[in-house]
Amino acid sequence: MRYHVFTFLVFVGILFQLTSCDQKRNKLVKISIDHLKAAGDTVKIVRSNMVNLDTIGLGSVILDSAGKGVVKFELDAPVFASAMAGHLTSGFFISPGDELAIVSSKPGSKLSVSYEGDGAALNQVINESVQIWNGLGKWNGAFAFQLDKDEFLNAKDSLQRGYDQLSAKLKLEKQVSEEMIDLFARYSKMSVLFYQFNYAVGKDSSEIPASVRKVVETLPIDTIALKIGMPDYSMIAAQFYQHQIHNAVYGEHEKMDADSLESIFPFLVEKKIKAAGYPKQIEDFMRAKSADIQIRMAGLSPQIMKLTSELEKEIISEDFKNVIREDVARWEKIGPGKPAPDFTGLTPDGKKLSLSDLRGKIVYVDIWATWCGYCIDEFPDSKKMEAEFKGNDQVAFLYVSVDSDTLAWKKMVAGGKVPNGLHMLNGADAPESIWNLYHVWGIPRYLLIDAQGRIVAAHAARPSSGDVQAELRKLLTTSRVAQK
Repeated sequence: MRYHVFTFLVFVGILFQLTSCDQKRNKLVKISIDHLKAAGDTVKIVRSNMVNLDTIGLGSVILDSAGKGVVKFELDAPVFASAMAGHLTSGFFISPGDELAIVSSKPGSKLSVSYEGDGAALNQVINESVQIWNGLGKWNGAFAFQLDKDEFLNAKDSLQRGYDQLSAKLKLEKQVSEEMIDLFARYSKMSVLFYQFNYAVGKDSSEIPASVRKVVETLPIDTIALKIGMPDYSMIAAQFYQHQIHNAVYGEHEKMDADSLESIFPFLVEKKIKAAGYPKQIEDFMRAKSADIQIRMAGLSPQIMKLTSELEKEIISEDFKNVIREDVARWEKIGPGKPAPDFTGLTPDGKKLSLSDLRGKIVYVDIWATWCGYCIDEFPDSKKMEAEFKGNDQVAFLYVSVDSDTLAWKKMVAGGKVPNGLHMLNGADAPESIWNLYHVWGIPRYLLIDAQGRIVAAHAARPSSGDVQAELRKLLTTSRVAQK
């Protein structure tokens, strides 16, 4: 299965200690914006949910013709936030009671915006750190993930030196507390850790420097980063979970048959997380992240539902629990017996085809792409399966490509490398795409829909399992009985 690579967000976080001498008692935060290039834009102030990195809105404003506007909202605790608009993206740290201004930088600056007001010095060095990170997107002309071991270590050291220089600069600023200096060191450490985690994604152990391997095999324990919503920490945790927990459980039980392992997998993961001895906040976070990823990948099962019930009772954070609640609610909408959401695509000859056009037939849907090797590996079994139902007009096999390369898709279909069923192209970006309507996490993915247009399985068996034919015959029998 194809897993999404977790991409870097432009902002990172730090914590302003509640015991600081200039702590504000008032919860109201005021963000003033003065950026002519963003005139007329709607600016949204958001923070990140640490479990899934979805944005949580704090406030918004439409900037006037001069690019000016003010956002006010209440805040209970310090947090990392971001201003997001068509012509403005800026991450910053705010505390309850802060008054912060985001203004256009002076001519000649490499940065588009600067900060004034509460926490300006701290936010300015964080703003500059993004420039350093972006500058290391390529090292000697190559992307970071393409570097060999020695080149990557040089790039990592360069990143650290850049952060050290910013730390020295921050120390020279007036009215900057020791807490702020210490917290910037925490931020830079986490950013360098993420740089290493990101490099290791998709690489064999032999391709990773020994020092980096040691780093990515351990989850950094940072309850402050978690509390203030540092996106880097969430992405590190996601990568650590995927490789050191999720994939590790599969590796430890590779001799088990797939069905047996799937039936106990959620509980094996839970056991592994609990055995690590994390602080309560980190353990809750990793349990919630694990449940979120498993539901997104495989939907709801009796085992997952049992797990979510336990998490509802045992996890403290409402933020964490809300992610799981939303995951369950989203998947229940496409549960067995629910109407199958309709989607439309183009056939190879340019005609429109919708799922609803096949009403009255049992439909087995194969979601694939030309670049997906696992998808194509299933096609020989798909052809055998189609042959068993040849001439039966009550069953339809629908192959939905999520390719962005239309020509590559047409070429493969025309070349006869794919099964003979119905084919359509349905991109992954639109809200009404099959990818979004059916919460596709990776492909191949299979759906089974009955003759009345109801979902039988949003995660149907794959052709190579040998189980699909029996399910189709069962549905055919049920359909014939219903017609009598």
